[in-house]
Amino acid sequence: MATGSTLIESLSQTANPTILVCTLLCSLALLLFWIRSAGRSRLPPSPWRLPIIGNLHQLTDLPHKGLYALSQKYGPIMLMRFGSVPFCVISSGELAREVTKTHDAVFSDRAATKASRMLFPGGDDLLFAPENKFWRLTKKLCVSELLNVRRVQSFQTIRVEEVARMVETIRSSNRCEIDLSNLFLQLSSAVFSRVVLGVTGKNDVKGSLSVQGIQAISEISSFEDFVPALSWVDRLTGLHTRLQKTSQSIHAFLDQIIEHRAEILRSGNGGDEAQRSDEKCFVDIILELKQKDMIDLNLTHSDIRSILVDMFIAGLGAYAMIMEWAMTLLAKNPKMMKRVQDEVRGIVGRKSEIHKQDTDRMEYMKCVIKETLRLHAPALTVRQASRAVTVGGFELPAKVTALINIYAIHRDPKAWVRPLEFLPERFMNTSYNFKGQDEVYFPFGMGRRICPGIDLAVAELDYALANVLCWFDWELPEGVAPDDIDMRGTSSVTSRKLLPLRLVPVAIPTPPPST
Repeated sequence: MATGSTLIESLSQTANPTILVCTLLCSLALLLFWIRSAGRSRLPPSPWRLPIIGNLHQLTDLPHKGLYALSQKYGPIMLMRFGSVPFCVISSGELAREVTKTHDAVFSDRAATKASRMLFPGGDDLLFAPENKFWRLTKKLCVSELLNVRRVQSFQTIRVEEVARMVETIRSSNRCEIDLSNLFLQLSSAVFSRVVLGVTGKNDVKGSLSVQGIQAISEISSFEDFVPALSWVDRLTGLHTRLQKTSQSIHAFLDQIIEHRAEILRSGNGGDEAQRSDEKCFVDIILELKQKDMIDLNLTHSDIRSILVDMFIAGLGAYAMIMEWAMTLLAKNPKMMKRVQDEVRGIVGRKSEIHKQDTDRMEYMKCVIKETLRLHAPALTVRQASRAVTVGGFELPAKVTALINIYAIHRDPKAWVRPLEFLPERFMNTSYNFKGQDEVYFPFGMGRRICPGIDLAVAELDYALANVLCWFDWELPEGVAPDDIDMRGTSSVTSRKLLPLRLVPVAIPTPPPST
């Protein structure tokens, strides 16, 4: 066979210079094409996409389900474009661990959205700010001062009072059908309003609406987020104006709260309102630490406001969502409802109140919460790469957003037996927890961006769910069978039910208070 040099020499003797030059140029072009193709082959597989919108048309009404379906065809790692923004979709626990553990420092940021830029005009917050010194010190403040175990226990009085109000509301329904989804959202709003701001939502309609507005605005996506060149569409549709007005209203409400609590602290008259250890809200704690120079941060008024908004975004919707789905799944599975109620009532006995030492013993109820979060955790977790990085053997460019599909990972048949079924007992006598230590189960995230409020969330869930299960039997509305319960979710970040859960409570006799 002729070598390359022999072939060129032969051509030079038999062909004119034009043919020779064309041959060399074609060979060079083929070589460059091969090199570029080889480079591209190191990128993750990609579904076909359309101009301008990229892969947006493939997301379906429920993005986590649409991406799960695509991963069955293209594999556990896909490179997609939503508009002009590159996303790497991760659908396996092994790759999720690689992103959030092995390359945690690279994927430590989150891309800001139009809504987040309006909610956090200074760009300094826990959820969307890049990892820098301010972010690390703010997280340290939240973990060590606001969300530690001792602080969570100090909110027990608030927990008891607000759950008692909810129980009384249910009792007063007189065995009529009630909207549990709305009731749980009201409970969540009331608890977080008192814990974070020190205000009672029941007596402050504007405050209650502002608190729920924080959650709503944080879940809005805009054209600007995916196709920056089309940001004018947000103004044309009125979205820009709505986001602006809502953000300004939220800022004004929170500024008023911060100034009110600061005035109480300055006056030294907080004995009845701000200084009781069991009534100190997050605002009080932050202002007191700042006054005493006990934090390594020069927090501005805007910084404090951003921390408060973070607390509501992270906790408000998720708390109500988990309660809603837990009761939905139990109503759909009557045998499991009876089993968990038998456990709760057996532990409470003839006491008229439920205590923390009671909920600590409710193992099956804890399994119900874990299984609920396996099936209905916030579906998607996002991280942005600060530089180019290799994941799963594939090259990812800088600024790509890793989108971890928890929905897919929590349904992986390689990790879970009968993954589509509600089986709380699968968690009995296992080491699964909420700390992000296992690559196949991490409902609150993994790595340095894991939710810092896990202890608070678990305490609220345990106590509220135990009361709902202990003091009431639950019946479906007339003509509705368990198989008729609508299980569709929404496309929101917190994946709430599409249709509210409506059940009929049947109050059981409450033992008289022990003397």
